[in-house]
Amino acid sequence: MTSNFKALVFDLGGVLLNWDRSSVDVMTPNQFLTIMNSTTWHNLDRGLVTLKEACVEFGHLLGLDASTAEAALEQAQLSLTPNTSLIETIHDLRASNPSLKFYVMSNISREHFEIVQRLNIPWSVFDKAFASGVEGMRKPDLCFFEHVIKQTGVPADQIVMIDDTAENICAARSKGMHGILVDKALPNVNITLRNMLQDPLPRAQAFLKNNAGSHHCTVEGHEEIQLKDNFAQLMIWELTDDEDIIYLKWPNGRMLGSQDTHANGNTCTASQVEDGLWNYFFEAPILTTRQFPPDADTTSTAYLSLPKRYLSTVPPVELILDEMAANSDSDGIMQTYFDPKRPRVTPEVCCNILRVFHSFGHGSDPRIKRTEDYVVECLNNNACLNGNRHYSTPESFLYFVARLYAETNSLSLRKRLKAIKPQLQKRLDMPANPLALALRLFACQSMRVDPLLYQKDLERLLSLQEEDGGWPAGHFCCIGRTGARIGNRGLTTALVARILQHEKANA
Repeated sequence: MTSNFKALVFDLGGVLLNWDRSSVDVMTPNQFLTIMNSTTWHNLDRGLVTLKEACVEFGHLLGLDASTAEAALEQAQLSLTPNTSLIETIHDLRASNPSLKFYVMSNISREHFEIVQRLNIPWSVFDKAFASGVEGMRKPDLCFFEHVIKQTGVPADQIVMIDDTAENICAARSKGMHGILVDKALPNVNITLRNMLQDPLPRAQAFLKNNAGSHHCTVEGHEEIQLKDNFAQLMIWELTDDEDIIYLKWPNGRMLGSQDTHANGNTCTASQVEDGLWNYFFEAPILTTRQFPPDADTTSTAYLSLPKRYLSTVPPVELILDEMAANSDSDGIMQTYFDPKRPRVTPEVCCNILRVFHSFGHGSDPRIKRTEDYVVECLNNNACLNGNRHYSTPESFLYFVARLYAETNSLSLRKRLKAIKPQLQKRLDMPANPLALALRLFACQSMRVDPLLYQKDLERLLSLQEEDGGWPAGHFCCIGRTGARIGNRGLTTALVARILQHEKANA
């Protein structure tokens, strides 16, 4: 997780500085390109000719007055503006990596470099600037890279070169440097640098806190919709043990954080069992029916996620287990919704129901036998390879099975679920959205899969961290009525934070 890089080398034009090609109107783009690729331009870069001398040669080359070439270069120079987002990233990298060295290496004439030094660039951040017109050599001359490596005193394989020209990156790599090509078609350089050089865990934790109360779900294909649910909030709470970053609505309408949500010594009774049946939606249902019943999935997750201090504020779990057992279909399998008009059986929901029974000491209850059989059969036969009505990825099922395996004290159930480890290993390196990938890796850690086997997946997941420290929403479940897939940036990030904590603890 720790970077071995000791120095960053930045190009100026196209990297630290943006310039507007359309600002040059005294000659055509093709004419300007012609002079930039001429040997005279190269000699100007190397400081072998002065700017005045070069413009005379440019005039001869294009059949124009030298003054036109001078005007074109001045227009290009005046259009230069600092890349503020990259400069902000550099400041952050400097703060988080005090020993990291920063350099500039640019093809630029001596005269233009003197002008550029007056621009609003934090030159004090850089340990040294290597200007081609001053050094007498230019990129992609290998001698220039050798010179920079020698002057910095940093081994080539510990230097990162950031440039907007592929041939310069190629030359840098040929000398053993790591190259990052700045191109609109490639990942954002700010994200790439942060992911390479900053510890992802503090950034993830900061994202979760900075967005407290706003970890809403996203619906694929309905980006304009803000879906507020209880289910993902409960999962985030269980993963982080931090109630300050989520929102939640109890079945009786109470909100998390209100005074009467805390333990008050009162014991709930059987007549209040409905207060223990949780609804997926935090607000009015969307993309489904106007009236939406409570479900066993959210209810199970609530009892698994609530800290002990909250359990006295909800109906006793035994009442809820009775309600789940009574809500079985004709095959004896416990159903998803507490509503006879919605007869649904879902493997992932069954996993979570079983997790509640086992976590609260009721793993030997004979009423769970058919539900347990169903989960085992789904696992052994890879039934959820393409997801199902309520879950969108195979990783969702594998994650909940792994949690069930890790949480139960029943050796017989663990023996029946032994296929979970090889099933997870089969999924390694398979394409997956960010949330599914996080579920896969968390499950692998829970099942003690050899870290070497999932290393590529872990590297791929870490590369997806965004500039604000969070991860993309991805998706893991779906709205049964429409099939719309649901994800949550907060949930993905909470999962990754736990994955990273596990990696650090076992390093």
